[in-house]
Amino acid sequence: MRALAEMVEQREPTSVSYGSNVKVYKRAGVHMQYDPAGAKRTSMGTIESVGTHLARLLPGADASTLHRLERAAQHQTFCTRDLLHARGIQLLPFVVLDGHVMARRVAETGQVYAALIAGPGYLGGVGSISDPDGEALYELVALSDGTWATWDPRFVRGLALKDAGLAVGLLDRSSDFTAVLNMRLDERSFENARQRMAAILSRYGKAIFDTRHPVAQRSDLAAMIGTSRVMMYRALRELEADGLVERERTGGIRILDEERLAQQVTVASPDGAPAL
Repeated sequence: MRALAEMVEQREPTSVSYGSNVKVYKRAGVHMQYDPAGAKRTSMGTIESVGTHLARLLPGADASTLHRLERAAQHQTFCTRDLLHARGIQLLPFVVLDGHVMARRVAETGQVYAALIAGPGYLGGVGSISDPDGEALYELVALSDGTWATWDPRFVRGLALKDAGLAVGLLDRSSDFTAVLNMRLDERSFENARQRMAAILSRYGKAIFDTRHPVAQRSDLAAMIGTSRVMMYRALRELEADGLVERERTGGIRILDEERLAQQVTVASPDGAPAL
């Protein structure tokens, strides 16, 4: 609390730049252009602006505060498989404007564990606002092409000290994230690979797997359910044999029976928690 009281107001950033310890890794090729004023991406049509997302995510914040946040947002496009944030360095507060990202952790054994998948409108990196010098435990990887916006955590902290509505809104977002992580731990603890896969496909199937151009690859499922690829494919074949899903040649997964698939899940989502 003393550190909070000693926090001084931060100036709004005037340039789009990251700190020296935060890098966005790019693949070779042409990146899609983002127009902050019109909130449109040339190749896939209209996407929502930072201001629209902030108004929905932080409804209690003062309008002037939201406007300052919108002006201070630093926009960046990313491509599929880009490493947006490496483990061990500060993860800036961010909101996904377009596309999907996955927060994951790589164990010393090389096993990859996915904590969550987030799409447009997800506000993350909130922990850095309370501890600007803290290190993130997860890395952030792009599952698709997209756009995100970030902020200097000290700048956001300064605004929160002056706007209780913003502070409470950020606290709510942090609480939601904690609830979702606890649910993920319950899934890992009490469900087998088949049940965890059913939970993932029920939650994300229509959005990122059952599409003409799948956002995630089938190989990503191993990390999402916290198991080896061998066990993942075994569970997938079981669901396919029961007529619940069907593998597509494009690499996607077609959902054949949503109701029966949902019945395989034993751990329910917390009331009011976002479906991350």
